[in-house]
Amino acid sequence: MKQLLALCIYLSALMLFAACSQQSGTILAEKDLTQPEVKIPQYEQIPDQTFTWITEDGGQSQLDFNPRVDILFVTDNSDSMKSAQENLIKNLGRFTNGITSNKMIDYHIGVITVWDSSERFAKLKKDSYGEGELRFIKNSKGQTADRRYVTKADGSNILAATLNVGVAPYDQGGPEKEEFFAPLKAALEKTGRGAANEGFFRDDAQLVVILLTDADESNSSIRPEDMVQTLIDFKGGRQDKVSVYGALVRASDPDQYKDWALRIHPTYNPKCFDMTGKTPKNLGICKGFGPELLEQFIILANADAGDATQIRAKYMMPITSEKFGTDLSRIGDSITIKTLEKEIFLSQRPRVDSKTGELMVRVRYGTPEALAAGKGQVIPRNDETGWRFVAANNSVKLSGNVKYQYVEGARFAVDMIPVTLKK
Repeated sequence: MKQLLALCIYLSALMLFAACSQQSGTILAEKDLTQPEVKIPQYEQIPDQTFTWITEDGGQSQLDFNPRVDILFVTDNSDSMKSAQENLIKNLGRFTNGITSNKMIDYHIGVITVWDSSERFAKLKKDSYGEGELRFIKNSKGQTADRRYVTKADGSNILAATLNVGVAPYDQGGPEKEEFFAPLKAALEKTGRGAANEGFFRDDAQLVVILLTDADESNSSIRPEDMVQTLIDFKGGRQDKVSVYGALVRASDPDQYKDWALRIHPTYNPKCFDMTGKTPKNLGICKGFGPELLEQFIILANADAGDATQIRAKYMMPITSEKFGTDLSRIGDSITIKTLEKEIFLSQRPRVDSKTGELMVRVRYGTPEALAAGKGQVIPRNDETGWRFVAANNSVKLSGNVKYQYVEGARFAVDMIPVTLKK
């Protein structure tokens, strides 16, 4: 009886559920007919990302352009150098043409002479110049002024007369064992207030040393690498601020062009001879002596300019060369180019255009007023005649070969889109 009652209840519930489902289906169907068509929402198209150019010209001194160079000649004034000095003066115009004619370069040019630490030299030396002291400038008549270096305001005649230091014969106190490093080091030290060389060396200038000799460094107490480090330290640790050139004899040059210490002669180099007999016999083992220490000094000082072969070709010239004037001109041009090089360090990383791969940087040159107005000479991005980006330094490096439209008091502006700045 209980089972029959349970079955009746189950069938009644099932019939009621079926009736409700049909009714619900009808209601839903009627509701669908009365609803409007569902539309997909429409949004405004997202514009391409845009960026704002900024100009780095906010009075930063690194954007100023004051190309300065301090050129120091270290000249051998021993008796054997007479013809070499005459050759220098005769061709000096070819050396200085690029430097002195460029309106942008502010130069100081001075000269010191070699030293000899012997008692004989100290006793017989005729001039009153101390070790490393710059010579006073002279006019074309040989009359001296109270200034020790030539500037942009002086004429070429004054420069030629000043560099013509002449020679001092041995019997009149001329140097016998030429020293270069000691007077060069002394020249750097005599720069303070009231010192002999006050005002010649400037902190922001390129330092160029030019050696003119037929000899080699005779004092082994200062090594070439130590002298190089002294120069670099003097320029605040910046090797790129230091250059050393040399007009030197070559090991292959005949003895007649060399200082006595470099000649293959039994008095000077007995190791080349059999000295047991009455007359020294040349053993044929010596092929010629050159200024090895000075050459090493030049190579180390210009280590950032390439290998030894490249440095020799660019920074050394034979003092006996028939092309002496041409070689001097080449050195002058090299100094001009390095003096005009400039590196500007950016405060932010520049963006690279994702479509073109273009670096979003512009470099302009002009007066502050012109630059503020968005004008000025646009410098092209070009390794040889423009600028290049140095990623390691996040900097713009300007070549020394840029053809500037010279403007007095001009400076640079760097326009860029930083990676972090969005509009």
